[in-house]
Amino acid sequence: MAITIHQLILRFTFMRTLKLIGRFHLGFFLPDFLVTLSCLGLLGFYGTKAHEILSILVWYKVISMTFILYAALQYKKKELYYYQNLGVSKLTLAVFTTIANFMLFMVLFITVYHSL
Repeated sequence: MAITIHQLILRFTFMRTLKLIGRFHLGFFLPDFLVTLSCLGLLGFYGTKAHEILSILVWYKVISMTFILYAALQYKKKELYYYQNLGVSKLTLAVFTTIANFMLFMVLFITVYHSL
């Protein structure tokens, strides 16, 4: 089965887009991960009573992700032109980084909760 030129171009474009999203995400990964660690720390601190604060921790993460993403978009306002010129929109950057952050949070959250 031969790969056509069109398929190669699509693969290259997809990989380039993922690389650009990753580069953008690295700029504010640390604050998001610190919020995730604080949620996990509180979850571990409450131990067997952790079920009482689950919704509070999830909302804390959602609200903090929103503020961190807004701050990152404001801070990197001029850098966003670079991504837009390479074909990656601001919406694409925001959606994929938010989904990646929240998926990491949920995997770690469920892992810690089940280990209690």
